[in-house]
Amino acid sequence: MGIVIDVGEQKKPNYINDILFIVFTIMIGAIVWAIPYFLANSELAKIEKTKEETENIKKEITAYKDYPKRISDTINRIKVIYDQLDNLKTLLNEIIFQRFILVEYPHVLPSEAWINNLSVNFDAKTMNFGVNIVGEREKVLQNVSKLIDNMSNSVVFKDPKVSAISLTEKEGETVANFNVDLSFDYNQNIFEIYYKNLK
Repeated sequence: MGIVIDVGEQKKPNYINDILFIVFTIMIGAIVWAIPYFLANSELAKIEKTKEETENIKKEITAYKDYPKRISDTINRIKVIYDQLDNLKTLLNEIIFQRFILVEYPHVLPSEAWINNLSVNFDAKTMNFGVNIVGEREKVLQNVSKLIDNMSNSVVFKDPKVSAISLTEKEGETVANFNVDLSFDYNQNIFEIYYKNLK
């Protein structure tokens, strides 16, 4: 008795599925590796950009660190200039006002009166002058009274005081001699007040 084995047709091995599986696995691995790689590179690029910006800011801060002192020095120089301008303005105003006083005080004199001496102290803002008035006795007395009224009503002159009054008769006329002491004031608004009173 014998054994019969039917081998049949022998199949060839199929490698296509294996190759496809390997390729698929490699692709998946590449994708899984590539995503973190690109994400990491993107974050590194951001970090590098931030670092550059920080360096630029640091340079700007270094460049501007002495600016507060420069600004302070400039402000101080401007203050000095303004102080000098204020002093110059005050000086010019003083000169203008002093000339104004010297021009104005004859205006309070009656037409028949004249000055025989004058003393002005601009620091103390005081003035003293001698006055002569010649004419008829009644007219002379009227002019003396008018002079005192003019000085009393002036916006510039204050506290007039008449002293050393002398009345003499000469060639039929009365001659009045007296001294006037007064104070005066001037400020930024004196011109405005003065010209308002002229209207």
